[in-house]
Amino acid sequence: MTRRVTNPYPFFMSEPLARRTQDLDNATRGVDLVVVGGGITGAGAARDAAMRGLRVALVEQADWASGTSSKSSKLVHGGLRYLENFQFGLVMEGTRERHRQARLAPHVVTPLPFLMPVYKNGRHGLFKINLGLWLYDVLSLFRAPRLHRRLSAKKTTGRVPPLRDAALSGSVLYYDYQTDDARLVLANVLAARRAGALCISRLSYLGPRFDDASGRVLGARVVDHLDGREHLVPCRHVTHATGPWTDHTGRLLGEEARLRPTKGVHVVVPRTRLPIDVAVAMSSIDDGRVVFAIPFENTTYIGTTDTDYDGDPAAATATAEDVRYLLATANHFFPELALTPSDVTSTWTGLRPLIKSDAATAYKTSREHEIYKDPRGLTTIAGGKLTTYRAMAEELIDDVIADLKADARRRGEPAPDLERCRTHKVPLDDAGATPPEDVLQRQLWHTHGSLAEAVRRRLAEHPHEAAPIVADLPYLTAQAAIATLYEDALSLEDLLVRRLQVFYRAADAGRSAARPMAELMARLLDRDPAWVEAEVARYLAYVDAQLACTATAPAPEIAPAGDARAQPPPAAHAGATAS
Repeated sequence: MTRRVTNPYPFFMSEPLARRTQDLDNATRGVDLVVVGGGITGAGAARDAAMRGLRVALVEQADWASGTSSKSSKLVHGGLRYLENFQFGLVMEGTRERHRQARLAPHVVTPLPFLMPVYKNGRHGLFKINLGLWLYDVLSLFRAPRLHRRLSAKKTTGRVPPLRDAALSGSVLYYDYQTDDARLVLANVLAARRAGALCISRLSYLGPRFDDASGRVLGARVVDHLDGREHLVPCRHVTHATGPWTDHTGRLLGEEARLRPTKGVHVVVPRTRLPIDVAVAMSSIDDGRVVFAIPFENTTYIGTTDTDYDGDPAAATATAEDVRYLLATANHFFPELALTPSDVTSTWTGLRPLIKSDAATAYKTSREHEIYKDPRGLTTIAGGKLTTYRAMAEELIDDVIADLKADARRRGEPAPDLERCRTHKVPLDDAGATPPEDVLQRQLWHTHGSLAEAVRRRLAEHPHEAAPIVADLPYLTAQAAIATLYEDALSLEDLLVRRLQVFYRAADAGRSAARPMAELMARLLDRDPAWVEAEVARYLAYVDAQLACTATAPAPEIAPAGDARAQPPPAAHAGATAS
């Protein structure tokens, strides 16, 4: 094992495919640890391990965060729902990690107010919910952006005018955080790379290779999607952090299924159709579980569902029933808005990699994580949630290092000289803690972190790239160039869905931007016109697939004000989380 290493090339190397080739070449010369899975847990683990001094290769079959980690409710929260089951330890862990993320990654984790309306026929009264929020504040050691407060019915509708006011007792206003989940993953990947990790996307894992004599792992077999070539990455340990693909990687080793994947769907509508400036917690009119309406820039998204899923994780999409389920609840709480499927401009669907249990429903299945150890030099992590990824990664790498030290002793080698975990105190990015005052610079800071400086340099050198990607959105062509050159965007989907949220925020879901952005990427990646045509076709097909559900979804019924059905149902959980 080696002490901490640094990248063999400048971080701002402007030829992304050459950089990727060099990373892969260096990985095939051998590393200490291969981390499989470029979602939030794998990216966090790669950063942690590299910062401790291990030589690390992080491999991902598609794009960073292209699975569940870019399809969450985009919240960093303390887990208010766990209070009802007296799981105080989980709440304390969640609020502790929430505080750390907000402190160490302020450019991508920002405060968000939540309003929980309380109705007279609800399961819990305003007094009890207010008491629960005091406990939430206490368990967080009063480290929320602001303490919660109780609002009267009049103040509640004053804060959220479209909200149903019939039988409204009042509300509680509390605070958690919002994040761009794909950007949070990318920030960890780039931080891991700065610490010396070799981070390579479009590299599928085929399984480990074992030493015939000792039975220990001696490498990870991978195949490069860009040229179809197979490689062996020599290593002493392999970690599986593959989220919904956990059972797939387990089958490579003959293991039994461990997961109960559940599907979480969100739908996006223009902010003008659901005009709120605070996240609103609603009880589903179908089953009572909590659904949020969450403001994000010029849009509002509504989610999420929680249903069992048995299929290809890459093929999960929203159905007409998912759309009906979410809009029905939104219309129940905002009856004058009368949202219909035609208002939905985009959707996203993620799979929660929950651990199998005896829980009766998907919603009641635990969100805790598990680590499975194989003495041959393999470790698998499954379950968990976005908020606690850093702590999960720390626990995972602790176990990996313990195995590597035990293996060194068996070999008669000296114990490796490694540092302790530092991810709980080292900023995720060098962007600084305070956003710039200038509107454009603030937007660049929130989107790119310290790479905002690269965007500014790009604008100075290519002033024509100050043109917007899509009219009425703040994203500039120069940002697309930086995402391609320095942020590993290799396809239109990478660029328009995960690097810049054009797909979610544009009225046409980014269709009009597809060709000009493909042509820009082709110039930067040295691709030919055939690549442009293929990328445009793939992106348009992606958009169509995500929105196909809206064509067949029925318009949700809205109960008239005097109808008994107009009363919101009793809340299933006071403040249950949607992720």
